[in-house]
Amino acid sequence: MTLTPSFERETGQVILEGLPSGAAEEAPLIPVPGLDLVFDCADGHLCRVVVDAAATGGSAGGEQVAAMLTGLFGAGAPGVVSSIAAERAGAAGGARELSPEPALAGMLSSLARLDAARAASPVPLGSPWWAAEAAELAERAGLHARARAEAHQALAKLPGELDSLGTLPEEAVRAASTVAGILAIDKPDAARQLGEAIGKLPGPRLTTLPLIPPFDVAAEVESLEKDRVRLVGLQWMLDPCLVPGGLFRPGLSPCSDFSVRHEGAEGRVVVEALLAPGADCGALASCQARLVDPVVRRVLVRVAFTKAGPAVAPNAPALSRVRAELLLPFPLDELPESWIEVVKAGHWPVRSARGHRIRRALRWADAALRAERAPAGLAPQSTREDWAALAATAWERCRRDWEAAGDTHRAELAAQRQAGPLQRTRGPRQGTGGPACLAEVLGR
Repeated sequence: MTLTPSFERETGQVILEGLPSGAAEEAPLIPVPGLDLVFDCADGHLCRVVVDAAATGGSAGGEQVAAMLTGLFGAGAPGVVSSIAAERAGAAGGARELSPEPALAGMLSSLARLDAARAASPVPLGSPWWAAEAAELAERAGLHARARAEAHQALAKLPGELDSLGTLPEEAVRAASTVAGILAIDKPDAARQLGEAIGKLPGPRLTTLPLIPPFDVAAEVESLEKDRVRLVGLQWMLDPCLVPGGLFRPGLSPCSDFSVRHEGAEGRVVVEALLAPGADCGALASCQARLVDPVVRRVLVRVAFTKAGPAVAPNAPALSRVRAELLLPFPLDELPESWIEVVKAGHWPVRSARGHRIRRALRWADAALRAERAPAGLAPQSTREDWAALAATAWERCRRDWEAAGDTHRAELAAQRQAGPLQRTRGPRQGTGGPACLAEVLGR
């Protein structure tokens, strides 16, 4: 696979373009200041590299950019980028095409996709396993500053995790060991204690229960099959971009991110959601549910959430349940389409119907990719067949939303993912294995 460079005069950037992103769109990563990488969320290939022309000089930042370009594309890459910037060329030409080195590109791709999965996962952002896995990937990719920051974050809770878990899968042991190694200089005592705790683990087998309330994947699939896919009328989704990170607990799909009940006789819509374990309840005051008309792009009604009591699940802590009741200004059947959103308080613009479809298509893709990984910690009693059924259903819903948004190409790619690996025709890829998402494997 090759990327073709060009110069963007308006921004002063050299852009290397590869295959465009697919049905799950993009996972961005900034390995060093002045260098942006964009990977495909689904298959992990490197879609685009953006280099600030000013960052290719002789400064310390320029040296970091040059070193990363060299690692990714070979010793000649910094010179190619600098010459294109100096020439102010439009298209670079076939002779200057660059091919990424698979091992490093795969590592960076996994880190970018881990960040994307972390943002919309049912497992809280504060889980030390997100940070531990990110630290290991960053260290292996040569991003030592990022690795150190993630290792420090993981250290706050990781020793307690090891004491309570007892046994771990091999990938988790490796990530925890990497954290200990990274911190050996900064925090030698803590690193030694962490290493000793790792040494006491009896073997690579997970036997403990997850800390988060488990999901029932088969029940999720059954619920989706009963729910007729409506492309008109009342719609909803929880967009992680519109709410404080780590506040709400996402579900396994957009349909279970929160519940919506339309009580037409009473002229209201009831929205209920779950707060994430350990969520900052004070942040709830800054959020509201709102009903919007995407055709004219206006807010019809908005209301704050209130506590509605705990939601209890076996063998796991109770989650706080919150509720919002929206009193409708007129019957919803007078509108061709309406959407329930959850947003931070303020004047957030209303997306068009197409914009809503695109955002939900991406949320379906995120759900499908998670189901493809079949993380045992999220649903210990569910089988791989259950997860496969959820992945197929989520890709189908993703396809429908892309079609409704008018993007037939991405709809076709979603259909290919649904059909299985043998039907995927995107060509050469890097990093297809993706991150392990240890926080979801362990469910804590």
